Amino acid sequence: MKRLLRPALSLFLFASFGCDPKPTQVPTSTPPTATASGDGRIEDPGVFNSKRFGMKLRLPRSATWKIDDTTNRWLVATQRAESSTLVVRLWRDENRMNRDKCEALARSFRPLPSREGAEMLSEQLLDVPPGFDTRAEIGVTTDSKGGIFGFVLGFGGYGRKCFAYVYVTRAEGPQADAIVADRLAEMVEGSLTKLTFESDLEAVLERDVAPP
Repeated sequence: MKRLLRPALSLFLFASFGCDPKPTQVPTSTPPTATASGDGRIEDPGVFNSKRFGMKLRLPRSATWKIDDTTNRWLVATQRAESSTLVVRLWRDENRMNRDKCEALARSFRPLPSREGAEMLSEQLLDVPPGFDTRAEIGVTTDSKGGIFGFVLGFGGYGRKCFAYVYVTRAEGPQADAIVADRLAEMVEGSLTKLTFESDLEAVLERDVAPP
């Protein structure tokens, strides 16, 4: 995704919500770190190796991430200080799948952001994982407390396999638009599009596992 995404998102948020699209100052002196639970490991700063999914997940920004890759079927990464959460999952199905079918299944597994009532800012097709028909969408909305809630929805299918990548974040205050825009763009550009896979995606067949 082009680097023009960030200013474009800020301008859109300014037009939609009337916020001041001033650039945010993102600390860059401290490399991102992460604490992990599970069978993965932190290799390079900001890169988590998920053995379960055969996936290397890059986590941009300098804030600390907490990663859980064992307690349920999803990899869950959280940034409490930024009110942000990322969930990622790969799985197999008995039927031939595409992104729409995979999204419907993902939504049956857990609550995920809805497009209804949100401003959908961007949509792009990605070859992530390779060969999948993944579509990444970015949306924003306001909440009852006056904050801005943003999300990335990434769903893809290939053969009998599914992929889901969903990121949510929230900010409030006079620069909330720029903050959310920067986070959304950074996660798409620096995380979703940077995913690499080291296995043949031998994801668990859905019916072969216990309920979450």
